[in-house]
Amino acid sequence: MTTYHQAFLSHGGGETELRQLADFINDLGVRADLYGPGSRKLSFYDGVIHFSAHGGGEALLRDVKAHGTPIVLIPNFNFFEPNHSARDVVQTHLDLADLVILRTQIERTLCLEHFRLAPERAVVVSASISDAFAKPVEDDLFKSAYALDRFVLSVGQIEEGKEQLRVIEALRGYELPLVFIGGHRDKAYYDRCRAAADASVRFVPYVQPSSPILRSAFQSCSAYIELGIDYPGFSALEAGLSGRPLVLRDHPWSRELLGDAPNYVDRPDPAAIVEAVDAAVAGRGEGALVDAIRARHVQPGPTEQLLTMMMDLTQKPR
Repeated sequence: MTTYHQAFLSHGGGETELRQLADFINDLGVRADLYGPGSRKLSFYDGVIHFSAHGGGEALLRDVKAHGTPIVLIPNFNFFEPNHSARDVVQTHLDLADLVILRTQIERTLCLEHFRLAPERAVVVSASISDAFAKPVEDDLFKSAYALDRFVLSVGQIEEGKEQLRVIEALRGYELPLVFIGGHRDKAYYDRCRAAADASVRFVPYVQPSSPILRSAFQSCSAYIELGIDYPGFSALEAGLSGRPLVLRDHPWSRELLGDAPNYVDRPDPAAIVEAVDAAVAGRGEGALVDAIRARHVQPGPTEQLLTMMMDLTQKPR
């Protein structure tokens, strides 16, 4: 499993997804190694999964291609932004891949519309999350650790595209504290968020993925909120599996995967945000997504689907 070389300088949702996918694959009895000093030589592996279409991975993929090893690409790219400045870089990644994994049908449609890619090389495999988020943990574990009672939760990197500052400004003086879990890449934006926050806003820099305390945070929050300009991260699925009401920006990605259950914000102004949070805190959408997410997104189903496709790929004449 490979990615661009600077990915792990700052850990975010994408890096967590890559590590978890390696664990999921290993759990199914297939060896998956993250590329680095601890991995074996290329000839040992039947295939390569490359995560992200970020610039910097092309040279590595060219060497893999020259070796004849099949490449599966998970682009982790915002196909909803057709005028992206890195279009040529993304196209190079798509050209090098034998199979491209998208998470939704709408992403596949946009990818085929805006990039050169044979339709048979673009397939949809649902996002995969751990079933641990459906398993109850001690309810007051997170609350006790951070001296909280009822609260609104947001999980993920603090960065401008996620629009945490807009949430902070909209919920200033709200009846419940606002808790952010996640680090930051852009210190200037993080500092703006800290400066705008009142005493009720908590910033928790890092919590181990899938850990009991993170699961407790999801399970004990009054509402989960994520209003980034792109589609939500896997944390929204984890919150939904935990049974919590969601507050999300209205987005085709969310509509396809989550339907009408979340409390959507169709315009990012303070009144609309507060209205959606009020509805979530009052219980609208509580528990509504548990069964659907368990059926579609929980291990091992999506990873088994991915591995079946990879096995078919490795058996084709090259």
